Amino acid sequence: MTREPVHGRQDVEFPQLELFRPHLSDLPPLTLPDGYRLRTYQPGDEQAWGEIMALAFNPYWDANRFRTLILPHFGFRPERVFFVCRDGRPVGSACAFTWPGLPASVGFIHMLAVLEPHCGRGLGQALTLACLHRFRHEGTFQSALLQTESFRLPAIKQYLRLGFRPTLVRQWQRQKWLQVLGQLGLEDQGEELKIATLPVMSDFAFYFRTARLFAYLFWLQATAWRR
Repeated sequence: MTREPVHGRQDVEFPQLELFRPHLSDLPPLTLPDGYRLRTYQPGDEQAWGEIMALAFNPYWDANRFRTLILPHFGFRPERVFFVCRDGRPVGSACAFTWPGLPASVGFIHMLAVLEPHCGRGLGQALTLACLHRFRHEGTFQSALLQTESFRLPAIKQYLRLGFRPTLVRQWQRQKWLQVLGQLGLEDQGEELKIATLPVMSDFAFYFRTARLFAYLFWLQATAWRR
């Protein structure tokens, strides 16, 4: 698989591809390469978080978005926001959250990104595992969900390796998943993952979940405007 640049791509895929891990057992141990360490949120991390997310995703995700959309989020706990650091400087982050429209037993891995110079060293996997281990430690979660764009191929390959499996939110994603597996050189896994027969979320469930999400995000933003 050829690693293509994805940092800073602002392509909009809606809905994003979803991957679901049906249980939190058999989690691999979390390891980091030499020179890196993992810690959780500390007051003042907003700026570093914004720098990571703006470079990885979109300038919209700056420090102010952390203050307005992450800190007041009902899923926020300091121990649920992880940072991988190098020489004391955060170079990657992820949130182990709950999410509007999802059952309380499903943990949601949110805003996972690593600065480009530090990619390819297993930091994304470490952050994913940090979230999964957090969910299991809290004891109220039974499974985990995440969303990503189809062009983030190295990340998708890592998620599959960690036991996540595709789910279909819209019918068109069936062909998209076959395309992604082909790009990853994993065509033979299409049958194992049951891409051809995966059920698709109903229109009602999709629009209800989407409406709840956008209503909640609007409420967060409106609350910030009133401050």
